[in-house]
Amino acid sequence: MCAAATFENRALYVHIPFCQGICAYCDFTRVRYHAGLADQYLTQLARELEERVPCKGMETVYIGGGTPTALSLDQLRRLLDLLQPYLQGAAEVTIEANPEAISTELIEILVKGGINRISLGLQSCDDEILKQIGRRHTFAQARQAVRQLQQAGLTNISCDLIYSLPRQTRAQWKKTLKDVLSLNIPHCSLYALTIEEHSEFGRTGQRPLDEDTEASMYFEAVRVLTEAGYQHYEISNFAKPGYASRHNLHYWNYDDFYGVGLGASGKLSSFRYDNTRNFQEYFKGHWIGETIELSRRDQMFEMVMMNLRTAWGLSLADFEQKFGLPLSEVYPDAVQKGIRQGWLRMTENRLMPTEAGMALLNTVLEEFLD
Repeated sequence: MCAAATFENRALYVHIPFCQGICAYCDFTRVRYHAGLADQYLTQLARELEERVPCKGMETVYIGGGTPTALSLDQLRRLLDLLQPYLQGAAEVTIEANPEAISTELIEILVKGGINRISLGLQSCDDEILKQIGRRHTFAQARQAVRQLQQAGLTNISCDLIYSLPRQTRAQWKKTLKDVLSLNIPHCSLYALTIEEHSEFGRTGQRPLDEDTEASMYFEAVRVLTEAGYQHYEISNFAKPGYASRHNLHYWNYDDFYGVGLGASGKLSSFRYDNTRNFQEYFKGHWIGETIELSRRDQMFEMVMMNLRTAWGLSLADFEQKFGLPLSEVYPDAVQKGIRQGWLRMTENRLMPTEAGMALLNTVLEEFLD
C-alpha cells in the first residue's frame, strides 16, 4: 500500500457509463440512466477503487463517461465522496458534463466535491445540427451553462466539438467556431466524426464528409483558434496559455495511469488493460476484461506515437533513459525521412512534429512501424 501516488502513476480515470439519451454518433461504453442500476454501479466502483487503486493523492483525476452528470444529485455527491481520498491535493479534477445538466445546485455539489475543471459536451453551436445528432441542449442553453459556471468560479472549462458530420456545411462549422470564441473559455477539443458500427449513424448507414472537406474544416479550426490566442498544443486540442489538460498530458507523455469503471482502460508498467464492458461481470468483481503485455519494441513505438501528438514532441533524453538506446539508433530511417518531408524537426533535446506533421501523424507514424 502507498499513501501517495508514485511518480510513475499520478493519474486516475473514472468511467461513469450512464447517459440521459444516446447520441447518434456515440459508441462509447454507455447505457441509458437507471437509478437502481446506477446505485449498484457506485457500490461496485467503490469496491474496485479499494481493491485496485492502492495509491491515494493523485495529481489528476478525470471523471468521464457516458455522462457523469446523468447521475442524480445524491448519486453525484456519493461519487465525489468515495473519490475524496484520490482527490486530496490533486492539481486538476475534471468532470464531463452536458450543458442542460448545469444548475446552481449541481455546481455547488461539484465545487464542494473538489471539481476544478469542467469538460462540457457542446459538440456544435448550431441548433439544427445538435438536434440531428441527438443532443438534448440548444446553444442558448450551453451559453447560459458556461455563464453559470464562470460566475461560480469554475472558469477552467473545456468544450468538445465534432466536425465532418453528415450534411454539415463549412459555413455551419465557421459559425460554430465563431460562437465558441464568444463563450470566452480557455480550452477546446476537436473530433472528426468517426462512424462506429454500433452507433445510430452506423446502423443507419450515415457517412462523414469527404476527406478534403474534413481536412479543410480541421485547418479552418486551427487558423481560427490560434489567431484567437489558443495554443495548438496537441493534434485535437487547443488551450489558452496555462490551460492545457494536465490529465491528458499524462497519456501523451506515456505515463502510467489507472482506469476504473466499466470499459475503462489503464496502463501500468509494460501492461495495458481494458475493463470489462459487461455489467454482470463487473458486478461480480471481474473488473478486468483484457490485459495486454507490451514488448519493449511496443513500448518504444507507443512512446513515440503518444508524444508526437503534442506540439513539443518527444524528449530524446527521456526516451534514452527509459530504453537505454538513443532514438536515432532505434528509428534512424523514420526520423530522417520525417525531417526530409517536413513532418518533423529535431533540436538538441527533442523530436517535434511540424504543423504539417501533426495533421499527417498517421502517415508519419507508419515510418516508425517495423
